[in-house]
Amino acid sequence: MSNIIYIKKDPILVELDNSIDKPSAKKMIAFKYFNNNLALLNEYLDKNNTNNKTKNIKKINKNNLAPKSQLEFSF
Repeated sequence: MSNIIYIKKDPILVELDNSIDKPSAKKMIAFKYFNNNLALLNEYLDKNNTNNKTKNIKKINKNNLAPKSQLEFSF
C-alpha cells in the first residue's frame, strides 16, 4: 500500500501566478470565481499569503520600466 497523498493545486493561485498582467488577471479571476467582487478575491489571496508576492513583483516591475538610454544606430 502506498501512503502518498496527492494535493491538488489551487486553480486560482496557479492562474494568478502564471499571468503576466497581474491587475487584469485579478479582475478576470474575480469575475470568474468571486462574482466580480475584487474585495473577496483580495481577502482570499491574503489568507493564502500570495498577495505579498504580487506586491513585490509590482515593485520590481516599476523599477525596471525606466529606460537607461536610447539606442541609436549609425547607418
